[in-house]
Amino acid sequence: MRTVQAIAECASSELCAKCGIPFDARYFDTSSFADAPDAGAEVVLARFELPAEYCGVLEYFSQFTDAWADDPQQIETPNVEWSILANRRPFDPYLRWQHIVNPWGYGSFPIALRLEENMTLELVAQGTGSILPDIPFSTTIASAIIGGTTPQLVTPASLSGIKPGMELLVVDTPPNAATQETVTVISVLPPSFAAMFQNAHRGLPVLVSGASKAATKVTRVGGRLVGRYWYNAAFGDVVHRGR
Repeated sequence: MRTVQAIAECASSELCAKCGIPFDARYFDTSSFADAPDAGAEVVLARFELPAEYCGVLEYFSQFTDAWADDPQQIETPNVEWSILANRRPFDPYLRWQHIVNPWGYGSFPIALRLEENMTLELVAQGTGSILPDIPFSTTIASAIIGGTTPQLVTPASLSGIKPGMELLVVDTPPNAATQETVTVISVLPPSFAAMFQNAHRGLPVLVSGASKAATKVTRVGGRLVGRYWYNAAFGDVVHRGR
């Protein structure tokens, strides 16, 4: 069991001999989900208010974004800024950051941050309004493409940057203005992607180009706070204990 030392000025007279947590300690576990806030707006994802004459410790927090859930490499959250607030003030060391520190659904790194009595603790997401830059890319398809009205599965030399819903410019080699077209990626099934090509492409290799975002825009967020709290015996009112 992890050792937690009792804080002298926030002590209970009855402590667990193994972990040092007061016997009357109780957990709090609060969480919620919301749409990502617009620029300048904020959403409180988790909130807990310690009762008067109680103190405690924040042990874990978790973050969620739909971008990370779709692709665990999307750690950065360029259009969302996170912070943990104590009485509406940034709670050191979790002041302001734009990436996932503790992803939802995984064992978060344990922490032990003291919570003073009557403190209101909040995990907040704020919209930054950052514009995600486009990064151009290009690749090739080595086999001929047959034009038609049904989606086709094609295999490019690289799938890097290709995502469902994006538009790709398709050009034969040598260039043929009559066959050049823009297609929309329907789905990605590595090592291939599906799209509907109206024109036939037989000038090999077929050139494919487009632009992808440096990071995926976050549209859905979630947050969770977990900790313990207990009555501060320094107040001397044993009637409150264990409630």
